[in-house]
Amino acid sequence: MAVPHGKFEKRMVAFEFRCFPKRIEIPVALRDQPFDTCQTSARLAHVLRRSGVRVLGDLQGRKVGDFAWQKNCGFNTLHELDSLVRGVQSLAENVSRAGNGTYSRRRACCAAAQRRRLGKAHALHRKAGTEANFSIPKSVCKLQFDELPITRRLAGVVRSIGARTLGDLNGLSACELLQCKNCYWHTVAEIEQLIERAIAGEFDAKRIEESEAAAELLTLLEQGMAKLSRRENQFLLARIRGLTFAEIGRRFGLTRARVHQVTVKALDTLRKTWGPRVPLLLDMMKHRLSLSNASELTPALLEQWVGESSRCLRLSRQAHVRLIAELDADILLATKREFLC
Repeated sequence: MAVPHGKFEKRMVAFEFRCFPKRIEIPVALRDQPFDTCQTSARLAHVLRRSGVRVLGDLQGRKVGDFAWQKNCGFNTLHELDSLVRGVQSLAENVSRAGNGTYSRRRACCAAAQRRRLGKAHALHRKAGTEANFSIPKSVCKLQFDELPITRRLAGVVRSIGARTLGDLNGLSACELLQCKNCYWHTVAEIEQLIERAIAGEFDAKRIEESEAAAELLTLLEQGMAKLSRRENQFLLARIRGLTFAEIGRRFGLTRARVHQVTVKALDTLRKTWGPRVPLLLDMMKHRLSLSNASELTPALLEQWVGESSRCLRLSRQAHVRLIAELDADILLATKREFLC
């Protein structure tokens, strides 16, 4: 790229000197660290790659403004590079203060992140004027985490504190949870959202009439499928339409094992999307099937149970029967042998 001349060149030189006048100093201990290990934008990575920067030591003695002449390098990119250099220098200072080199970079980063989380928590609590504790109503205290739609991170957090039900969180504060390993603010937000959904009655497992169990179950299943990811939804739809794992894998260019893994995860998510309601409705379906003269659930029998509510459903009764077969293998189905592959 040609260097600009004239008035624009003078402005660029003045800009470099005014904003980034100092030369970059990289600590000796970090000069051999590859630049690819740093989290940067794609634009900054391309700029440094074109400049021949492969390790942090390649920045030693240069100025941030020297990269302003590179293609696609604007002020935001220069500011990102300056922030990166400052972060590296701050990390080296933390390591040196720890003494004897026993304080690793990873521990320094974890400690800094922990201080930021706790500082943010205390700031919010000071602003509110009180400690914000979780308040769990008695009506939802017995909901078990194994039956609720939670992430793996939240499952690990509640397991680490010995919580089995939603009521075990009653009285705990956000600060106490943030001290747990792998617990961040979005994890606390997930707990708050879970409590709100429970209070709103989304996980209410109260008994309903057996005559309405089939329609309620199919409605919840279709609403739950709409919340799945695009790939999980595609695999599950192909599965309940009669395709084997191998056929789905050939269609999407994946192995049979990978398709099976994604499908099992989607079914597990579908069971827990509405808490204990779906397992309860499945049990009611099995109980009603055992009381009827029919020995197996068929699309015609399911259509009879659903009645006029079938107008609001998107999938066919045959697809619903296959979906129920995937969710509960204890229900004997005429179409069950189609899934053997």
